[in-house]
Amino acid sequence: MKLYENIRLKRLEYSWTQSDLAKRMGYSDKSMIAKIEAGKVDLSQTKIKAFADVFHCSPAQLMGWDDSDAQSVPTYDKTIIEIISLLDKMTPEQRQSVLNFMRSFVN
Repeated sequence: MKLYENIRLKRLEYSWTQSDLAKRMGYSDKSMIAKIEAGKVDLSQTKIKAFADVFHCSPAQLMGWDDSDAQSVPTYDKTIIEIISLLDKMTPEQRQSVLNFMRSFVN
C-alpha cells in the first residue's frame, strides 16, 4: 500500500533511521517501524495523523492522495472518517455508550 511506502520514503527524506522514527513516534524500538514499512501493521486514523504530524505533512499527502483526491471524497465519507477518528480516542466504555446511542436511532 502507498501509505507504508510513503512512511519509508519520508523517513529516508529526513535521513532518519528506523530507530530515529520510532523514538519520535513513541515506540520503544525500531521493530514496529520495520513492520509498518513492510505493510504488516494496519494503522488507525490516529496513528496515520501522528505520522503525518512527525513528517509535517497532511494525512492525505502521507496516504498518497493529491489535493483533488481529498476534495473528491463525499462529505458523508469525511464525516464517517471524523467519527472513526473520535472513536479511536475514546475509552471502551465511551465507545459503547456512543454505539448504544446510535443504535437507538436504528431500532
